[in-house]
Amino acid sequence: MYEWGFFVKPGEMDEVKRWLAENEAALIEATPPGLTYLGTFLPVWAPQPRCDMYQIWSWSRRGPDFDLRAAAETDRGRFARLAAGFLAFVDEGRSAEETFRLHRRVVDAAGESAMPPPPVED
Repeated sequence: MYEWGFFVKPGEMDEVKRWLAENEAALIEATPPGLTYLGTFLPVWAPQPRCDMYQIWSWSRRGPDFDLRAAAETDRGRFARLAAGFLAFVDEGRSAEETFRLHRRVVDAAGESAMPPPPVED
């Protein structure tokens, strides 16, 4: 699973909530094959609050290469339009503060280290 933490443009929180209420079902349906949108979440509690909202995605490929912006750019259909509509609320001025986390189920990682080892340089 992929978790993306981001900031909403100042004064747009109510509008992004309305947009999600109206478009989240369509976003789920339009998501490209191999990718599953699991939802957008507000933080309820954290020892050090970081971001305004978090999106959770699941995809069938291995590796930390998922990027909503890149996926929206490659898909020219309904998903791209919906992703662009949502991304219009994201505060790009704070993109350096965004968080990205890649998670996998413990049972899927049996016998493997939590993080892949760093590449060995010759």
